[in-house]
Amino acid sequence: MKLELTSIVALIAALSCVMASSSPRPFGITRTTTSNNILSIRGGAVHESSTLGDLDSKIQNAALQNKLTIIDFTAQWCGPCKAIAPVYKELSEEFGSSAQFIKVDVDDNPEAAQKFGVSAMPTFVFIKGGEVVDRLMGANAARLKELIAEWSL
Repeated sequence: MKLELTSIVALIAALSCVMASSSPRPFGITRTTTSNNILSIRGGAVHESSTLGDLDSKIQNAALQNKLTIIDFTAQWCGPCKAIAPVYKELSEEFGSSAQFIKVDVDDNPEAAQKFGVSAMPTFVFIKGGEVVDRLMGANAARLKELIAEWSL
């Protein structure tokens, strides 16, 4: 069956209208409001964990893959947490093949904060092979990158 070019163009235009009006977008793709209309994958390379069970599962999966897990314990009201968040996302893109990056809001998941002894935000906990190997308190971007590079080998 042959389709004429005009039929294909009309079909694509119709599908575009349907896709633009549907909500939520399929496959976790969200439309950003940039000038060049770029699509981005929801969540990026930083994964959120809102329950202790979910966090434990992510840590176990990373251990089975021999990957480093970095947990960013944060809070909505924490100024330094907001300042380091873009750096953490950039590092997740740089080291994503050898490490798993997780963000835990201590107000949403206080059990996880208690389990890892978090008393200040931000606190970054480094886990390798299912065991805590290091931690960093505070928004020190240079030291964060050093620790990720060191432990993700």
